Amino acid sequence: MAAGQKPVIRSFTYQVPPYVSLRPKAPAAAQPVANQQQQMAPGGRGGRGGRGGGGGGMEEKPGSTRIIAIVDEGKKVVAGDVVCELDSSAFRDELRAQKIRWAQAKAVVEQVKSILEVNEITLREYRDGIYPQDRQLILQYISTKKTDEERAKKNLVWSEETLKKGYRASSQVTADRLALQQAEIGLREAEGMTIRLEEYTKKRLIKNLEAKIEAIKADKLAQESSFQLEDERMRRLERMIENCVLKAPRDGIVVYASQANPWGMVQNQIQQGVTVREGQTIINLPDPKNMRVRAKINESKVAMIQKGQKAKIIIDAFPDRALEGIVGEVTPIPAPANGPISDVRVYYAMVDITSGSFDEIRPGLSAEVLFLMADHRKVTRVPLQGVRWVKGNAFAAVSTLKAGPRKSAWAWRRIELGQIDPSFAEVISGLKPGDRVIARPDLLPAPGGKEGALEAVASVADGARG
Repeated sequence: MAAGQKPVIRSFTYQVPPYVSLRPKAPAAAQPVANQQQQMAPGGRGGRGGRGGGGGGMEEKPGSTRIIAIVDEGKKVVAGDVVCELDSSAFRDELRAQKIRWAQAKAVVEQVKSILEVNEITLREYRDGIYPQDRQLILQYISTKKTDEERAKKNLVWSEETLKKGYRASSQVTADRLALQQAEIGLREAEGMTIRLEEYTKKRLIKNLEAKIEAIKADKLAQESSFQLEDERMRRLERMIENCVLKAPRDGIVVYASQANPWGMVQNQIQQGVTVREGQTIINLPDPKNMRVRAKINESKVAMIQKGQKAKIIIDAFPDRALEGIVGEVTPIPAPANGPISDVRVYYAMVDITSGSFDEIRPGLSAEVLFLMADHRKVTRVPLQGVRWVKGNAFAAVSTLKAGPRKSAWAWRRIELGQIDPSFAEVISGLKPGDRVIARPDLLPAPGGKEGALEAVASVADGARG
């Protein structure tokens, strides 16, 4: 730049282009993927085909998939064994498309990061580089203009003095006066450039650059959130594919969770090729050493069964090996006892086997459950068949020995009973240990009739522990 020439100030021509978001074109909406826990209940979205077995030709719906392999029912498995494999082809197809979306989202995030770094460098470049240089150029320009002004003033003074002596023409004095005016104008312009740079241009450019950086940061957060969603979707699909291979969470025996209608007929049979829906149980893994009994309770008796109540379990297949149990829960909702047209309701009590279990126990065996209503010890009891009920009152025929061969006398005695089990009744009053009672009082005349003699077998009311 020649001396006295107006400098080129880059700040005055510097442009901050607006930031345009790099948000990619919205991908096709991914089909929802149902959560699939690593239990014996699958969640899936549409395997292909999905017909066969118990499916009965039903059209496959979203939230369902097919069983492509399953172990035989009744097989013993240990924790970690593969027990069932579901069709994961739809998941795999979606995973391939999702990986493309994931890569695109990741590329956008990386690009936005680079743009942010570039603009942060641009801000520092202007603030610490371009602006100081422009300011220095203006100061030098002001200094030059001041020198020009002083020179013009001296020339004008010299011209005016020379004009008075007649050694200079008036036109030359006028030219020097004009030169001074031009120097003053140039100085004011240089000083104005300083004000413009300091008060307006610098602040505007820095604000624009900072605003652009903030916009890039906001877009970066949005892109990272979008990428996070794509990443979670991809990880979820990968888990879905993994969960299509069902593994035994513990040791047990494979039992298919086939569903039956109220008449006991299997509607949704579990087998290879059948379609299963989201949340449907496929396999149960009961442990013979840790099983429970589902006992039917008539609605008239359900109030007598409580959680934590002790029970005795007799399996029909092993009648000589009684088990002990405890009530774990009683279902709050009744079920029809004899089909949907019956008005009799039954509840289910889930009885956990606490002792006496053995390996031969298999799921589905029939059993009889006796619930312990109360536990009274060291009480007087009488055989239940030795009690006769008349109008709601209990009587016992007490034997009185008399002289004479093969003869015995009896007398009715009203008794008060407490707890009753299938064989004995607790005697509260009316009998004492050692009393002999007639074993079949139903063969005697009813209480209030004439006493007489009868050949009968007597039973002793004892104080056995119940």
